[in-house]
Amino acid sequence: MPSAISPTRSNAKSRLKPAKTDTVAVAVSGTEAKAPDITKRTSNAVSVALGKSLKAFRIARDLSQEQLAGEAELDRTYISLAERGLTNPTILTLSTICFCLKISLSELLEPVKENLKPSWADPDAVRRRQNQASPDRIEKRTRLR
Repeated sequence: MPSAISPTRSNAKSRLKPAKTDTVAVAVSGTEAKAPDITKRTSNAVSVALGKSLKAFRIARDLSQEQLAGEAELDRTYISLAERGLTNPTILTLSTICFCLKISLSELLEPVKENLKPSWADPDAVRRRQNQASPDRIEKRTRLR
């Protein structure tokens, strides 16, 4: 019976991209400088509050991160990142987690009392995206068109 993998195929590992590193060397006018790692995870007040709420409900239901992740069809490390405020789960993911915890989305989000300002309103804030759009600010019009 023929093998599913042809012996004439090239090695699959040779086609893989190199692993990402903490910093990337960039040539700047003949010298080498290190660019910051854009994959570093940062937390914000909203994500941290959501994570604390998620952890409190998970512990109240006497579930481990692994058990909750299994029920919600997620990876355990994703639950850990969410509880530490280092990831921003989608509404659909949060809804699935809430179903497994037998709570509503509003119950999970109730402790979150703070909103994030956009970067134009708080220039010192961490940018949420590296490719963030920066449209021109439009002054309020006095007449409707």
